[in-house]
Amino acid sequence: HYFYNLVDPSQVHLYGRPPNATNDTLWQKAIRENPDPSCLVPVIANGFDDLQQRVEAQTQQAAAHQEKLKELSTRITALTRQHQLSNAPRLQRAAALQTQLTHRVLKVVQHLHLLIPAVRSSAIRPEEEALRAALEDVDQEIRRPGGIGRMRGKLNELWALVGAVSAARERDHRAGSVEWAVVDEQGLSQLAQILAEEQAGLAHLTKILQRDLKDLAVIEGRTVKEEEPDLLLNSTSSLHGRSRMY
Repeated sequence: HYFYNLVDPSQVHLYGRPPNATNDTLWQKAIRENPDPSCLVPVIANGFDDLQQRVEAQTQQAAAHQEKLKELSTRITALTRQHQLSNAPRLQRAAALQTQLTHRVLKVVQHLHLLIPAVRSSAIRPEEEALRAALEDVDQEIRRPGGIGRMRGKLNELWALVGAVSAARERDHRAGSVEWAVVDEQGLSQLAQILAEEQAGLAHLTKILQRDLKDLAVIEGRTVKEEEPDLLLNSTSSLHGRSRMY
């Protein structure tokens, strides 16, 4: 009976017809039925002694493979243990340090106005106080449950109104109608600009919230959901293209 031995493809040409392969018909059949001539060579087994030797050789090879698998498993276990004992704590310490540095930078930014003489010598103007209050309201609105969705809905509604006005103007312009016109062109442009700036501000606040949530999650050893911030970022990205049209 013929079997096939796996050999290096570069050494296939070194193997020829075995001396004990005396039957031409069986040899030609073995050549034709070779499943992969590029790396398999036919060998003949005569009697039970040859079969026993082949079984023993395959058993030894299987045992060698098992030993190699055990060695690889041991190495993987050691690497995993090293990662858990060394790399993971280092990553946690680095994340905690980054959070501390971020907070320190924010504290410096909060007091940065004291380092600018022109700003330090002047009192807070009413419009600056109003802007601070508006930003705090926006921050509180976003942090509340469902705040991201409500804010996104408001932006979509405002953009829809601006889009309706622009579409109506375009239709009347094409039809030659002069029944109505926007009284304050500059006001409409300012409205579109304000909406675009609000979108940019909300996107920036959302990124800050995402980063803070991730830092907090690292410190507490848990994961943070990012679905709602991603929705706002996607909304502001898609609406940003509209602002260029107005």
